Amino acid sequence: MRLDAVTAEIRPRSDWEAVDLGLAMVRRDFWRCFTTWWLVMVVPVAAVGWWLWESPMLWLMVFWWWKPAGSRMVLFELSRRLFGERPAWRATLREIPRAWTRRFFYRFVWARFSPWLPVTLAVEDLEGLRGKAYKQRCIQVTRRGEGVVIWIYLVADMAACWFGFAIVVLVKMFIPEGQDCAWRLAMESWDSENLMSLPLLIVRAMVCCVMLAMSLTDLFITGAGFGVYLNNRSWIEGWDVELAFKRLARRLAKAAMMAALLCAVCLPADCRAAAERDPAGVIHEVMADEAFKVHTVIEKVPVPSRYEFSWKWPQWLTPGNAPQWLALLLVWAVFAILLGAILWLLWQNRRAIMRRRAGLEKPGGSSTARVVMGMDVSPATLPGDVPAAAWALWRQGRQQEALGLLYRGAISRVMEVARVEIQESDTEGDCVRRVDLAGPAAHPDYFRGITGAWSRLAYAGLCPAEREVEVLCQKWPFVERRDE
Repeated sequence: MRLDAVTAEIRPRSDWEAVDLGLAMVRRDFWRCFTTWWLVMVVPVAAVGWWLWESPMLWLMVFWWWKPAGSRMVLFELSRRLFGERPAWRATLREIPRAWTRRFFYRFVWARFSPWLPVTLAVEDLEGLRGKAYKQRCIQVTRRGEGVVIWIYLVADMAACWFGFAIVVLVKMFIPEGQDCAWRLAMESWDSENLMSLPLLIVRAMVCCVMLAMSLTDLFITGAGFGVYLNNRSWIEGWDVELAFKRLARRLAKAAMMAALLCAVCLPADCRAAAERDPAGVIHEVMADEAFKVHTVIEKVPVPSRYEFSWKWPQWLTPGNAPQWLALLLVWAVFAILLGAILWLLWQNRRAIMRRRAGLEKPGGSSTARVVMGMDVSPATLPGDVPAAAWALWRQGRQQEALGLLYRGAISRVMEVARVEIQESDTEGDCVRRVDLAGPAAHPDYFRGITGAWSRLAYAGLCPAEREVEVLCQKWPFVERRDE
């Protein structure tokens, strides 16, 4: 691969600029790409068309399925022409069998619906990678421009259908008047009550036009994917930097030749001048320099007696080092404060930590909260038989107090029996979610029903029916504690 022979400007681009580069390459060699695309498609399409002439829609599906073979030929032409090559027709024809059979199962079965096909096809055909190396390379080259490629891939077939319909209308407009008998007979035989029962002639014409439209759109989709592939390699491998160095080397080549010629002229004179000097004299002159003198310093250190004890003030505590030991003292003070704060937090939360390590609270322990949404839910404030007391209040006409008692009792029981951790700041919705997470032990269906009845009465002023409240009292699922 010779980067200096490229016929396009290699530089890092944005995603849509890369797509525009691919489209420009297809426009530059349009007829060559269009011809090679149909060279690889015409034999299979003609054979399948002869076999499925009475089923044109199946013919169109097989044509769509075989499109990657044409994409490979377009990629072959674009990649060669990008680097200044002009492949002969003989080389193009030799490439056709490989476009049909190369990794047939993977490309035409396993990865046929891959939206990254316009980019990964270049990794497969141009770099020749397989297996794990192929997957890693595909991840690299689809990291940039992935969204653009997917959008183009999804819009391509839709655009081909509309373009095919436009070709049908255009062909109909150019049919000379009086020579469209077959077309008029087909239109007259079309049942207006069953719009989907199109005459066979019209279906065949539409299928042929859609095939032509697909061939035109696939050229540009393949070119756009190749442009994104080139842009990703430029970002990853620094192609623009390599090209800049090569251009710099070409510009400096003449200057380097002149410098080499000048050195060749001047060096002999310098060599002759150096040869005339005595080597021994040069060595003595260099060694006489001040830098080569050896300086010796002798320092006597007194050795203390074996039993003599001497203590010196630490060097870092001298008055001259006051900023250093003050900073060290400050660091240790901050460390001590942080350690004390952590120990204080652990001591304050020692009971919660012990409960969490034990896995659950002791039986009969206190619940998470005593007041929820302004309502006292402690067991001491509730009667021994909550549903009976609530039904009595309802019969007395005190509906809000009755439902409030049922709701407070339900919250207290799920906290006490099912160990549901309800906080003081929780709303009705938060309580329902916590009960749902607690599972069957908290009776979530019943809790959801009493919550709905209470919310409608408390916030919307909608009093539930007496039968609904009676059912809630009768189906109270929690075991009551009787007063002694």
